Order: sequence, then C-alpha cells, then structure tokens
Amino acid sequence: MPGLHSNPDQDFQTRYVRMLLALDDIPQLQNLLASFFTWILLAGFILFPGTFASWKDQPAGSTQSEILAIINNVPLLVIAWMCTGVGGCGMIWLWWRWQSNYIWLVNRIFVPGLLNSFMGVISTLTNVYGSESGAFSSSAKSTIIVTGTLTVVCGLLVLGYHFGLIRNLRLEHERMVGVEKAGKHGEGILGEKKNSREI
Repeated sequence: MPGLHSNPDQDFQTRYVRMLLALDDIPQLQNLLASFFTWILLAGFILFPGTFASWKDQPAGSTQSEILAIINNVPLLVIAWMCTGVGGCGMIWLWWRWQSNYIWLVNRIFVPGLLNSFMGVISTLTNVYGSESGAFSSSAKSTIIVTGTLTVVCGLLVLGYHFGLIRNLRLEHERMVGVEKAGKHGEGILGEKKNSREI
C-alpha cells in the first residue's frame, strides 16, 4: 500500500530509470567478464607489434618485399590472435546477453572497446613509424586493419547508442518526470517537466 505522502511522480518508473536501477542488479561476475574481455582484446593489440618484421639482422641480399613478408615471432602472433579472438567474442556475447540495457553496454563494452582499439592503432603506428621506418609488413597491415575496423565499429556503436537510444530514453524520462541535474555535490535536483514542444 503506497504511503500517505507518496509523490505521484515517484509511483512509476520510466524505462530510463529502470535501466539505471538494473545496473545494480547485473551480477558482478558479468562486470568482471566485461573488463576481462576488453582487457584481453587490448593485450592482443599490444602483442601484435612484437610480430612485425624487423629491418635489423636481415641478410644483405634480402629485398624490401621479402623482409616485409616475414613474421618475426610466429608463436607470439598466434597468442595475439587468440587474445583478440577471445576478447572480441566475449564482447559480442556480453552485447547479446545484456542487449536491453543500453547504458551498461555503452559503459562496459563499447567505450572500453573503442579506447582499447584506438590504443591498438596508436601502438601499431608507433611501432611501424618508430622502429620500421614507416614500412608496413604483412602483420602490421593486418593489425592496422583489425584495430582500425574495431575502432570505427565501437565508435559508431557509442554514437548510436548514446546519442540515439539512450538520448531518446532520457528525453522520454524528462517529459514524464522532469529534468534531473547532478546538483552542486551530486545530490540530484529535479527541475520542471519538459513538454513535447521543447523536445
């Protein structure tokens, strides 16, 4: 039975509020798995540059194309691809598992995936232009393609979810409840409701 002094605006929850409250109910194991999968993806990207062909200690008669076709450390390349595969598959699984909580997906999967992939791009370019005189070996090309593609995909997902799906939920919430702001110390302040014309 509702209390005598209950506020009608607090007797219901918008989809946005339900999604925020659900964040506390998602098992901690799932949060740890999200961190692990995004981290192992980054580990794979950091290992890739160790497999790039080196210009040092190559036979004098070797041509540029022969050197660029060499993979410096095959076992390390296998480990790097395994880390990348495990991280990518784990992120996709968690995306499917928690597909209805846009906020969790953005905070735990897409933004870390974007940052880690971008770090992989920077690591690859730094290695190529710092150690290999700007020459892309076959493994460097495959690495830049994979890291660049994942950076673009995660970036588009962040934009789509944050400025599309989550923004629409927040506007719906503000229309029903009012504009909520953080306040001076994060205490939360409820303002006036938005009408449909303002949105």
